Amino acid sequence: MQNRREFLKTTACALGAVAIGGEHSSAMSLCPEPKKHKLKEGAFMHGFVAPKLDIIRVAVIGVGSRGSGAVHRLCSVPGVKVTALCELVEAKAAAQKNWMEQNGYGSPKLFIGPEAYKELSDSGICDVVHINTPWMTHAYIAIYAMKAGLHTMVEVPGCRTVDEAWEMVETSEKMRVHCMLLANCCYDEEAMLMKNMARKKVFDELYHAEGCYLHETRCIAGRNSYLGPNEMFHSLEALVNHTGASYPLHAVGPVSLALNINRGDCFDYLVSMGSRGFAWQEFARRVYGDDAPVAKIPIEANDFNSMLISTKNGKTILIRQVNNCPMPYTRQYSLYGFNGTITANPLRIALEKNINTGVSSWMSEEELSVIRSEYGAKLWQQAGEIARSHGGHGGMDYLMDLRWTYCLRNGLPLDTTVYDLAAWSSLIELSEHSVRNRARTQDIPDFTRGLWKTNTAGEEWTFDEAYLKANITD
Repeated sequence: MQNRREFLKTTACALGAVAIGGEHSSAMSLCPEPKKHKLKEGAFMHGFVAPKLDIIRVAVIGVGSRGSGAVHRLCSVPGVKVTALCELVEAKAAAQKNWMEQNGYGSPKLFIGPEAYKELSDSGICDVVHINTPWMTHAYIAIYAMKAGLHTMVEVPGCRTVDEAWEMVETSEKMRVHCMLLANCCYDEEAMLMKNMARKKVFDELYHAEGCYLHETRCIAGRNSYLGPNEMFHSLEALVNHTGASYPLHAVGPVSLALNINRGDCFDYLVSMGSRGFAWQEFARRVYGDDAPVAKIPIEANDFNSMLISTKNGKTILIRQVNNCPMPYTRQYSLYGFNGTITANPLRIALEKNINTGVSSWMSEEELSVIRSEYGAKLWQQAGEIARSHGGHGGMDYLMDLRWTYCLRNGLPLDTTVYDLAAWSSLIELSEHSVRNRARTQDIPDFTRGLWKTNTAGEEWTFDEAYLKANITD
């Protein structure tokens, strides 16, 4: 009888894909003793401002399903010139180059192959790399690019391990370059309204938050499971080899900003547990048949994972992630404070008007309309129409691109930092350690090394009106 390692190797060959097998012992799942990571004076990146870039030369690394969308968006962003495309599969890069040429966006240079990101980073052809490759490659590509002096925009997740997170933090600090997570859900219209209300103390002191990301991914993973070695779909690899909260960032990012994590508070520790992973295998059997190799892969991932985080200031955050259940795509965020509560997507708000009577109902649509007018995100008020016209998850992708490019062109700090990328992404490995050890508590590193105590959230994200008139028009 085959053991699990042999079975995974055999199955990977049958799929024409590369899967990393291996048994997980309890001892191996425990977190190692944390290393000491000292912050050099003057190296802290919160509030960091890079020299202005009037024209931002961007190289897109990875132009598959996600990266091709990034190419199309970036080509229409003011002040951006896509100068290079980097891919494993030449046909994909050639298709995007052809699209750019046909639409008058120039002719980008192509870098093809598994090591091509190094040649690209060393070429001097760009100021920024925009990374859209499989999850397990994000960290080492970003680290190499930063060492070459490039700003890095990294798709979610920024990395998959605590060690990778620390290396990204320290490389950004040493090289004095931005490393920003492309956390598009932080630009969700209702999530930004929620953040505005929280920071203006509408709910008084907050004590609990919840983030929920429910995404039906069975068809995506199944569709890609028969691709060749260069196209092993990252979500299938995560299903096979990992458990815990494999993709918590869309849930945790918006509520972390509302709670001012790394800006007056900080993650402290977490516990995580999840249901047994059998829904995807059942799906594969029904779709592909009992004897299909893909239906026989042992699945490590939880079908439903819950993670509870405690912060240094004693607040709690509940993060829920569902991957393999038949349900509509859902992003939902909630905040609970002394004076009321809010849930985003769909928007529901309850505020206490009389402490003696409490709260018995949600706001009416008429009342919510007033709230939207008073606390709605300025970014959406200023550029929401054009963002929606360009698309990308209802416009939030395009709005995110408009904002980070605006900051680089005008010498402003970026909205989120490498410390956010590290803190949010480190939850992936830490939640897995917790799940594998009966929900044992896992300490979350303080990537700011104590400077969260003096950091501030800053002003609301917005555009200068003169910039809008000159650059962002229909």
